[in-house]
Amino acid sequence: MTAAPPSTTSLATVTAQIVNPLIEAALETFDVMLECQSTRKELTRKTRETKMYPVTAVIGLSGQVTGSICVSLSLEATFSAVKRMIDVDVDELPGLAADAVAELANIIAGTAKNKLSSYTLELGLPSVITGDDHDIAFPSNSNPLCVAFESEIGPFLIAFGFVGS
Repeated sequence: MTAAPPSTTSLATVTAQIVNPLIEAALETFDVMLECQSTRKELTRKTRETKMYPVTAVIGLSGQVTGSICVSLSLEATFSAVKRMIDVDVDELPGLAADAVAELANIIAGTAKNKLSSYTLELGLPSVITGDDHDIAFPSNSNPLCVAFESEIGPFLIAFGFVGS
């Protein structure tokens, strides 16, 4: 069943239609790119109190909806991802570690976009934010959500928020 485009549905419905492709894309990307089993833990509303992990890639989304998709990894998951992706040991930021998280975010967002073929969507380039106490701002009125995951290489999360264009 193909999702109806946002012009005929509410933003809450659009968000609900986007969450499953994003979860599937994250699980598939970790499985294929990192040969890593992951499990979705919880889906919550993203608030200012929601802690992001120290390495977060942000990708803007535009088209029938506008917003951002964020992929945030623990340091453990970040360094392990680099090792699995390019067989190089790293233990500092940014460099290769930030590039690896940006690439994972790009693949996850691109895979989700392909699963949402009934929507006209464009992805921006990923930006990477590092540090222990960063927060991501989403468009006002977007009611962003956060999906927590556990994986063989450590915890990560995906946060996203959209508004109708």
